[in-house]
Amino acid sequence: MKQIPKLAVIGGGASGLAGAITAARRFGGKNVIILEKQSRVGRKLLATGNGRCNIGNRNISSDHYFGDNALIESVLSDFGLKQHKRFFASLGLLLKEDSEGRLYPNSNQASTVLDCMRNELQRIGVEEKCDFTIDNITKKKNCFEIHSGETSINAENIIFACGSKASPSLGSDDSGNRILKSFGITPSPLFPSLSPVGTKEKYKILKGVRSSGSVRIIADGDEIRSKRGEIQFSDTGISGICVFECSRVVNEYLYFRTVKSKKVNNLIIQLDLMPDYNEIELIKYLRSCKSTFSGLPCEMILSGALNKKLSEAILTSTGIRHKLCSELDEDDLSTVADHTKNFTFTPEKTDSFKTAQVCAGGIGSDEVYLDTLMSRKTNGLYICGEMLNVDGDCGGYNLHFSFGSGIMAAKNIK
Repeated sequence: MKQIPKLAVIGGGASGLAGAITAARRFGGKNVIILEKQSRVGRKLLATGNGRCNIGNRNISSDHYFGDNALIESVLSDFGLKQHKRFFASLGLLLKEDSEGRLYPNSNQASTVLDCMRNELQRIGVEEKCDFTIDNITKKKNCFEIHSGETSINAENIIFACGSKASPSLGSDDSGNRILKSFGITPSPLFPSLSPVGTKEKYKILKGVRSSGSVRIIADGDEIRSKRGEIQFSDTGISGICVFECSRVVNEYLYFRTVKSKKVNNLIIQLDLMPDYNEIELIKYLRSCKSTFSGLPCEMILSGALNKKLSEAILTSTGIRHKLCSELDEDDLSTVADHTKNFTFTPEKTDSFKTAQVCAGGIGSDEVYLDTLMSRKTNGLYICGEMLNVDGDCGGYNLHFSFGSGIMAAKNIK
């Protein structure tokens, strides 16, 4: 009689691969099988960090995460920086760190990370079964029966590592939650995070423009979140790492009209495009430019400080573009300074799951045990990675949690 595998890992992404390696080291490769609906494992992993794979961060802490705090603390206490480095060192992967603490493979290629993980799986003898789309799963007395078309596979335990709705072009979808629903397991509402932000204000002239600055999210008059960095403009909105890191707040508002689960009536985005200057210093600078650019159109008044197209867009927003620089009075200069430091956009809902790096919301600690990540309702069913109600900032934090949660689940299989 054919032996039933100890574990089936559903999903061959970051958390699934890490979990499979950990389980295979415990039980042997023949006792673990990876079931992946795409033609190969690790497709999303290959795309992370613009193909460089920002695999983690020296500054790992709960301060960089959102969602279910109990889950965040549990996984990070089990899988910190030391455990992260030890795991990848055991795969022969050499890491390097940049000036901001981001960890990358020394090769600067995401393929190196995937190769090291797959090499270990092959060394131990774990089977990868790709192009395996799961129709449904049933729980028998001593095992789970996993059905795909005419094929069925049995396993004593299951790790759900199916990912999320974010980045569907890389094969992501919500199929994992559909299957979990049959076990009575329901995620909290899902919404995109780490995504560009669409805006009602359209400045076609700004398409492709980049500028350093800070992003502030204002909800009902209160500043909720701010980040500084490079802002990228398009003809439909704004992006860049600092925008991505504010997008969670924006998308929660757009999807549910709440911020941190509290009702919000109005939310705007303000860009400070000259954050190193206060308004008084900026007005003083504009006075000197008024003389310097005396006979030129007023949109030139910021051309020595900002991208010319950005200067034009700011002056367009003030409504005083018809004047020459020499004709600007003190009120005009104050208006230009105010719009430069508070360039305001109104967020607009788009299909952000298409461009989001991760998904917010998911399975919480009310559904899984904190010390094992096993379902509270179904013994032997574990959940990890993006399926959990945890998402993080840019900088390797999401991958760190994915690896850590996959390893945590696999360590606790009985």
